[in-house]
Amino acid sequence: MSLKKIRILPDQYVFKQNEKGDTAFLVVSGGLIAELDFKKIGKIEPGEIFGELSLILGENRSCSIKAIVPTEIVVISKKALEEILLSSNLELHKVIQDISKELAKKSEHKLPISHKDLIKLIQKSPNVIKSLSLQLHHRLSQRIY
Repeated sequence: MSLKKIRILPDQYVFKQNEKGDTAFLVVSGGLIAELDFKKIGKIEPGEIFGELSLILGENRSCSIKAIVPTEIVVISKKALEEILLSSNLELHKVIQDISKELAKKSEHKLPISHKDLIKLIQKSPNVIKSLSLQLHHRLSQRIY
């Protein structure tokens, strides 16, 4: 499996709100911001994954992502994500699927695993799996609370 690395210049968009999305991204270096309706709503730093909901759930992009400094990101295609997940332990793979199913629901979300138990489960996983697992868990937690 080969992952493509790209460089984004300041003020360049990785993608824009409502675009169709079929990739996720891992930030290697630099920094980005998330914009919703042209208003800054968050910051994305090295080690974080973004765009995963569009990749996993097939949703359009919920916000725009723009570089604020020169940034290097790794493109994660659906095929690459599946290969990474298949290489992870089976229990973790199931947990990621369960979290994704919960995120796809419109209401009545339930966390399939606690943050503490997830940390234990991902200890020996590759960094991209750790980042993805924690990011999905965080997003689901935000929808619940």
